[in-house]
Amino acid sequence: MKVVVFNVGPALSAYIELGNKRIVFDLGKSNDFSPVNDFLIPLFERREGKKDYYTIDQLFLSHPHRDHITDLNAMNERFHYTLYTTPNDLSEGEEKYKNVNWSLVDDPTSEEVKNVKEAYKGRCLPLRSCDPSRMTIGFIYPGWVENDETLKDESYTNNIGIVLYIHSGYRIFFAADIQKEGMKKLLEYNNEIKKKIGQGVDFLVCPHHGLRSSFSTALFDAMRNGKTKKLNIVSEKANDDDNRNVDSRYSSTDYCEGDNNMSSEDGIVCQRKTSQGHIFIDDDGTVMVEKDIAKIIDKF
Repeated sequence: MKVVVFNVGPALSAYIELGNKRIVFDLGKSNDFSPVNDFLIPLFERREGKKDYYTIDQLFLSHPHRDHITDLNAMNERFHYTLYTTPNDLSEGEEKYKNVNWSLVDDPTSEEVKNVKEAYKGRCLPLRSCDPSRMTIGFIYPGWVENDETLKDESYTNNIGIVLYIHSGYRIFFAADIQKEGMKKLLEYNNEIKKKIGQGVDFLVCPHHGLRSSFSTALFDAMRNGKTKKLNIVSEKANDDDNRNVDSRYSSTDYCEGDNNMSSEDGIVCQRKTSQGHIFIDDDGTVMVEKDIAKIIDKF
């Protein structure tokens, strides 16, 4: 497995190669970097030559916030998806399980959110993964979030988000923007995700851009040894408001063992931020932080 978490400023996007599977998790972009135009198209052109369309095995859009979906139009122009996974309805069952309530979604009239909503039509639970033996999807039913005042008030849009656990040589958990109470409920409701996290998390793509307001002690309590083994990765969302700063606990050995190639006798490295560069993880778990995307493309 190879993974890159892109430097897209106050946003999130990542690309994963799992054997022969090609996976994109979220599609945020920055003013000077597009995951599609600056990475995916050059990578696929190098491998397959110039084509009108390329194929991705699975696209995850964890939730319809613009900082996770702003490159969707560019993606739709050049890529087909075998699986397209967004927060969904249940096709049959009790009403409380059903329906993303688009009136509660932040910025529902934006073009990007409208595109997600359009793609969502006709898609229903259960959510599938392109490699179920190595990938586990977690979520809270949208109806449960809507009917829980704490979860809804905390952030309806964030807490209906999809999380993803992948284990292949090493274990990485994409926590999307699930917030404190949302993460606690997710672990209560989803035994499979809780079980996987209990087996260990080597790399954590920290929830909600690592913000102090969303640090989840429940998540670390569920992990083996109460901490990540290798590295906490923050898709940094810098802000002058102190409540929007990255939580310093992610860089502490209380929450990460720092068992990675960047640690040394001089100091244990527990956290890296995408503001420092694109964060690449190789098949053997070696980490590289690189500003030049061409060097990351060469790694694939």
